[in-house]
Amino acid sequence: MSIQAAPGTGRAHRTAVVRCRDGDHTIALTEREPVAERLIEISRKHSFDPDVDVDWDAPQDPDVFYMPPPMVSLYETPLWDRMTHRQRVELSKREVAEIASFGVWSELLLMNILLKTAYRFPYDSRHTAYALTELADECRHSVMFGRMVRAFGLRTHRPVPVAYHLGKIASGAPYLPVQMFAGTLVVEEFTDSLQRVSMADEEIQPLVRQVSRIHVIEEARHIRYAREELKRAVAASSATRRRLAAAGVARFTSWIPRMVVHPSAYAAVGLDPGEARRAAAASPHRRAVWAWSMRRCARFFDDVGLLDGPARRIWRRAGLLPDEPPRIF
Repeated sequence: MSIQAAPGTGRAHRTAVVRCRDGDHTIALTEREPVAERLIEISRKHSFDPDVDVDWDAPQDPDVFYMPPPMVSLYETPLWDRMTHRQRVELSKREVAEIASFGVWSELLLMNILLKTAYRFPYDSRHTAYALTELADECRHSVMFGRMVRAFGLRTHRPVPVAYHLGKIASGAPYLPVQMFAGTLVVEEFTDSLQRVSMADEEIQPLVRQVSRIHVIEEARHIRYAREELKRAVAASSATRRRLAAAGVARFTSWIPRMVVHPSAYAAVGLDPGEARRAAAASPHRRAVWAWSMRRCARFFDDVGLLDGPARRIWRRAGLLPDEPPRIF
């Protein structure tokens, strides 16, 4: 790690050089307390109460999609061509509910990370204060997602058993900041990309647009916090630990498309779940949407050296690093 003077300020800022197989990566490191103070101030100005700020009684037109059709898992597949409009709308509703369920599960794990972070820093620091502020945000988000699913007339699902039990193990694992904050960014960037499209689409159900808008606005500061913590953690890690962590996060990332849609969503619209899951997995459009949703995360991981070694191969094999950037929206 090197110390350099910030031009024109006389202040020092730190940079770390991460040596990767594709060359050196220079990371600018911020100070925790000023960043935390800024994020707390943003939280004061841009926080929401879903009980008040969402119209939970908004009518749901049975002919209006719950997410833009190109984001539905079977879009541009032979199965999609055979479905009626109402089946497509119903599938979009159920997939939004599944993504919300995945969001609650992942945010429960994130809350565990935030508590572990707060536990390790001075309790009167702004860094700890922001970790607890974000924890409160995530509590509201989890309740909001669950309430949205109930408003659809549906119920939430746990993730597939392997992911569910691995999550329980991870909750009791030692504090591993590279894995923890990298995994957090994967989930946050994925949901943020999808919700930014939904909240801006006036042809989507108003309830989904309202929930998406709240989550996108509040998630922006969460992404900033996770990125800054991840840069510091990467800078403090050895090359071996960094590559092992990066490979583990890459595998988790490659599993998410199979985790976010429960087979019951397909069965509910009259499709064979096995056939539908195979169609979604084989869909070039689906893979392009997934790569598009992870584009900012992939770029950031590359900048900080988390696509080094086996991780890059896993991301590329999963279709997350296409030779040409996909143009979806």
